[in-house]
Amino acid sequence: MSFPVDRANYRGFPSDWAGEVFVCDIDRTYLATRFSTLKGLLRIPFESAVDKVTIAGMAALLKEVRRGPGAQSRHTPLYFVSASPAELRPVIERKMLLDGLEYDGTTFKSWTGVARGLRPSRLREQLGYKLTALLQARLELPPGARELLLGDDTECDALAAALYADLLAGRLPPAQVPALLVRQGVLPADAEAIAELSARAGQPSAVLGAFIRLELRQPRDLLEYAPWVQPVRGALQMAAALFGRGSIGLRGLVRVAAELLSRGVTRVELADLLVDALRRGVLPLAQGEPVQQALLAAGLLGRPQALPEAVDPDWARVLARDPAEPWTPARYFRA
Repeated sequence: MSFPVDRANYRGFPSDWAGEVFVCDIDRTYLATRFSTLKGLLRIPFESAVDKVTIAGMAALLKEVRRGPGAQSRHTPLYFVSASPAELRPVIERKMLLDGLEYDGTTFKSWTGVARGLRPSRLREQLGYKLTALLQARLELPPGARELLLGDDTECDALAAALYADLLAGRLPPAQVPALLVRQGVLPADAEAIAELSARAGQPSAVLGAFIRLELRQPRDLLEYAPWVQPVRGALQMAAALFGRGSIGLRGLVRVAAELLSRGVTRVELADLLVDALRRGVLPLAQGEPVQQALLAAGLLGRPQALPEAVDPDWARVLARDPAEPWTPARYFRA
């Protein structure tokens, strides 16, 4: 039996549909959900939509994701995943409505299913849940869908994204998958179910990349995941990365920066975030000057700043990695 999840999918696709699909974590990526303590975990089901706090800049970013790079919205498919109980779906979806977000589906952890299965450890275990949720959702997408994942560093999002991409692309030996997952705290039955789901959902190049919003760690702490799973310092760098790859437009990036300024981020901090994004290759160097000029024209930077002429060596090295190698860091394969 798979890890119990509760999915709601509000969008259908023709079989020949092809394009970008975004899957965004909710807890600590979009909303400042508190579940790192038992008290916070128990309080989640009793919060209302107005109690939910949006992380600075993320609502603006997700609107740009939905719009896409053009002036007119392309209605980019956007799905959300949360470890909160499924009973909270009306509250979370109401919060999305309050934030003006359009979306196509939500996946929650089935706390009722966990209780029925008499496995209370599943309430806190996230890797098995995340992989099950992503794989079940993938089975409902057409082969031409190419996913971009948005997460954070408070749980296991980087590892989940890397494993998910590798499982779909066949970069992991199937026989190694259950043992690898069990070593990371996934229950043996859930690990076997994940391996079976990945065999059904496998699709080369199904995942284009992932972006991890840093809250607890520094970018270098996730260097081993780069460049495919990219650590970013907040919504501005995430927007810069998505602009660099053509997923959102320059005006969209400026709108994200404007929301951050309205939320208390200073012009100096915005300038520093831009420079750091260029130094680490989050934003291609060639895009640095156009982005800076657009931010200056919008009054979001105090003055022009010298931009990096080269990517820092450690980040340049990972940017040159062979795309055929596993995204999952090698240390996870050692027993």
